[in-house]
Amino acid sequence: MKRLHLLLIALTLNFALSYGSGTAQEKPNIVFIFIDDLGWKDVGYMGSTYYETPNIDRLAKQGMIFTNAYANAANCAPTRASLLSGQYTPRHGVFTVANPARGESIDRRLIPIENSRKISLDKITIAEALKPAGYVSAAIGKWHVGFSPKEQGFDVGIDRPDFGYKGGHFNKDKEYLTDRLTNEAVDFITQNKDNPFFLYLAHHAVHTPIQAKEDITAKYTGKEPEGCHSQAEYAAMIESVDESVAKINKTLKDLGLSKNTILIFFSDNGGHGAFTCQKPLRGGKGMYFEGGIRVPMFAYWPDKIKEGTTCYDPVISTDFYTTFLELAGAKRPDNYSLDGESIVPLFNGKKSIKRDALFWHFPAYLQAYDGLKDESRDRIFRTRPVSVIRKGEWKLLMFHEEWVLDGGRENIEMNNSIELYNLRNDIGEKNNLVNTKTKKRDELLDKLINWQNEINAPIPTRPNQEYREM
Repeated sequence: MKRLHLLLIALTLNFALSYGSGTAQEKPNIVFIFIDDLGWKDVGYMGSTYYETPNIDRLAKQGMIFTNAYANAANCAPTRASLLSGQYTPRHGVFTVANPARGESIDRRLIPIENSRKISLDKITIAEALKPAGYVSAAIGKWHVGFSPKEQGFDVGIDRPDFGYKGGHFNKDKEYLTDRLTNEAVDFITQNKDNPFFLYLAHHAVHTPIQAKEDITAKYTGKEPEGCHSQAEYAAMIESVDESVAKINKTLKDLGLSKNTILIFFSDNGGHGAFTCQKPLRGGKGMYFEGGIRVPMFAYWPDKIKEGTTCYDPVISTDFYTTFLELAGAKRPDNYSLDGESIVPLFNGKKSIKRDALFWHFPAYLQAYDGLKDESRDRIFRTRPVSVIRKGEWKLLMFHEEWVLDGGRENIEMNNSIELYNLRNDIGEKNNLVNTKTKKRDELLDKLINWQNEINAPIPTRPNQEYREM
């Protein structure tokens, strides 16, 4: 028994030191590669045969693939705000990009909630929380949440205007933005190889405008399509991202940093429906069906994360804040709410973490675009105001127009306000079980409403007087 007791102590100590909470080993570097609008099925390791991502695929298979990874929103700014602040959208107020009243006023039944375009300076970002633990931090690439990275605790903050880009992926010198941001990231790693660092590399690819290098695009021109995957220039943008990941990883390897660096690959929302699709998932960017919020993710850390593993437990972008704190041995900020859970136990092979449910809240409108109109609730909007809960294999969506204006719970079986899906049996969200699995519906609905109340989620309730029913 004594030998067993000593062994358990040794294993516990080794785990603590390995993940940065002790002092006998260097704190791990954190490299977070964040892609814009990359869909769940837009990489090879998730099953695509059209997109060529050999470097991403290799690292994913040498690390841990997350099949149920979620962004905090179906479009970019709120996901970024949630990731950087560690909080759900009702806490920071960044619900959408710019105007919450998208589309035509006559088509909106409710007045949407006012949207913030900034993470307020009283929020404590990941960079600010890591700084007391000795980390130097860089935000390279897309920011999109107001103020500047340096005002929010990052030691380095650079984006495309610093290099002469006017909004596209090429500048006047024909330099490609993905390459430039990668080179800046390589410089940051090289300059800080002797210090623990946090690199937040947020690529603008593969967001519109769809622009890619001609030589890579030529590879895909005429290539046999794979269902809805057939856009050559979009595929070429993805391949440039793949080259970026390869260059970052090579830099870490050449500098001898690989074994003390965790590299995470993630996307801010689902793929843009005009250029790709996420089948068998329903929908894409801007929708709160799975195709809009489930994203590709892997974590790579030689000798720390077991090679060739897959995690099926749902995780969400607010989890990264608490995860990075644990890896760094940093303290949680005092008197500051964090909504994520550390996923370090998942890295260590645990099958699940203790969590009751995941939540989303979007009290705004996003108009439809070409592509995927048949996969939203109507052909006018990608989404109308909605709140969502996922608990286990079950997912419930509350659509506020019908809930507020058409009788709510009293008329729940008729008003089309609630959709309920079992994702294990119906990953494509085709079979709404709202009127057949009523016990599960009521359980999730109660949890969602309680969460809305606890977090003070603003619900749009004012009818739009300009609305005209078609």
